[in-house]
Amino acid sequence: MFFLQAIINCVNLTTSQKPAPDQQSFRCGNNGNLKSDDLLQQRDIAFNHLAQIGGVGDGYQTGEGAGIWTSGLCPPNIKKEACNECIINTIPYLKKNCPKQKEGVAYTVLPRVICIVRYTDSPNIQRVAELSWATFGSPPNLTAANAGELEKGLNNLADKLKGPAARGDGKYASGNLTYGPGSRTLYGSMQCSPPANVDTCMNCFSDATKEIHNCCSKNRKMTGLALSGNCYLWYAHFKFHP
Repeated sequence: MFFLQAIINCVNLTTSQKPAPDQQSFRCGNNGNLKSDDLLQQRDIAFNHLAQIGGVGDGYQTGEGAGIWTSGLCPPNIKKEACNECIINTIPYLKKNCPKQKEGVAYTVLPRVICIVRYTDSPNIQRVAELSWATFGSPPNLTAANAGELEKGLNNLADKLKGPAARGDGKYASGNLTYGPGSRTLYGSMQCSPPANVDTCMNCFSDATKEIHNCCSKNRKMTGLALSGNCYLWYAHFKFHP
């Protein structure tokens, strides 16, 4: 994927950067469509509210129309402007690909920046069932470690991070460890939506670990990312977080 190769090549994010097609993904709900033009207009209002707030506080914000709820999530350690730009670029992509569905989620992944934008017609947005996961992996660059070594290292890193991420105020944690006979360093970060409770985050992180094994570590990929509407897990063999 381009975004992962860009990180490997140390390309710096600028707020004017537009996501390429392979830097975005979406999932739409299968529980029906919004049944009135008024609800579609309220979705626009909620998205506009979300875009205007932009990257406040810990990287999580919400927008609301009458009967529609939205949320945006970025890592808490990036600049507000970068988070806001990512969210603004993701909203029209989500609207285009989920034009009338009752719920949807879209992901934009740029060098060192992730954002997740979600909407639903349920006020309990954190309790809405997860849609299918999105995964991103590096191009042919493969680690020298075998698949079993990488999977074990990733499991240990996930176990190290998921408790602090689930229980912390910002629902975010990052860190590293060494693994395998060659003592390679593996870096990772985890984030969960701040309103979600500890159990929801822990379950989400466990699912993220399974997803990232299927897409990436079993295939010895240097980098991997698994995202859902509530959380993500990102690993790499270079430091991508502060």
